[in-house]
Amino acid sequence: MKILACIDASQYATGVVDHAAWAAARPDAMVEVLHVIQRKDAVAARRDLSGAVGLGAKSGLMEELTRIDEAAARLAREQGNVLLEAAEQRLDAAGVRSELCHRHGGIVETVIEREAQADLVVIGKRGASGGFAKRHLGSKVERVVRQSAKPVLVASAEFRNIERALIAFDGGPSARKAVSFAASSPLFESVELHLVIAGADTDRNRDALQWARGTLGARCKRAQTVSGGADDVLIAEAAQGGADLVMMGAYGHSPLRTLIVGSTTSAIMRGVALPVLLFR
Repeated sequence: MKILACIDASQYATGVVDHAAWAAARPDAMVEVLHVIQRKDAVAARRDLSGAVGLGAKSGLMEELTRIDEAAARLAREQGNVLLEAAEQRLDAAGVRSELCHRHGGIVETVIEREAQADLVVIGKRGASGGFAKRHLGSKVERVVRQSAKPVLVASAEFRNIERALIAFDGGPSARKAVSFAASSPLFESVELHLVIAGADTDRNRDALQWARGTLGARCKRAQTVSGGADDVLIAEAAQGGADLVMMGAYGHSPLRTLIVGSTTSAIMRGVALPVLLFR
């Protein structure tokens, strides 16, 4: 099993590494730690700034801006190397094999490229530029989850031992993937699984609950239907049940519909201070 752990200079870097180490707790597992230096249109920036001065000063300003760009690029590489080496040491201390990957480019595009060789992606709830906004969801997290073909573990800032997990179930294909994963993965052998359907006690929900309970077998400690809106029900159940992790299907509707009516996936990630394991 290979886990792709995506880190940056945010407060979530340590959490990402620790959650990846948990997911890699088997002899054949290893973690690829990825750090991406984002693209910058330095030429365009220099043109914008140099246009603000007289013609005679342009050449000197362009040279100075070039030196600044080169220094910033060196600093970004050095910072990335430090982050990767620290992650490697932390994983080594946890007894987990790792390899390091340092790339330039777009974060989302690079993650999707590298995940082709992975079984699971681990990413923080927010990047380095989002640390100021508590309960804010990083702009690139949703894009990664929407485009990823692999399960994505959205890590919280701090890892805690995962003893209980809440499965948010709606009977859909992606939620069934979550149930099947929980039923078969060695990660959940000793984890208490609590399955919740938010909604009315209908024939459809009863059938879905019966399928999920049968699939999970002895791993399922509790399965129930709770009336109410999905966002409120699932956040409350995670808190009341003492969950350490939430599992659910991800973004069941199109991005346009989500823009209009909102998304349970995003609401859960914002509403719980827990890692969320998502399935497409």
